[in-house]
Amino acid sequence: MDLKNKYKNARAIIVLTATLIAMLLNIKYDRDIIDSLIILIIVLVVFYVIASIAIKLIDKIRLMEPKTNVDSTGNNSEANKEKAAEGKEEAK
Repeated sequence: MDLKNKYKNARAIIVLTATLIAMLLNIKYDRDIIDSLIILIIVLVVFYVIASIAIKLIDKIRLMEPKTNVDSTGNNSEANKEKAAEGKEEAK
């Protein structure tokens, strides 16, 4: 399964959870319906933006190239290991 399919519903889950919490707090504090709706719209927009940014950051971090070690001469140590392995194979 592709990782993108795993978190395609993450945005909706985050937004709906935040909205549920806001709605429960509106009921608890006995707010008017108009105030409650304004708060819910603000919560929806803010958490949609936050979830979108978080998903893009997760995707960007996931697609980053891994770090390679550099030895004291400034050369890539993995590249040196590969060249040494190739040299041994050619010698045989």
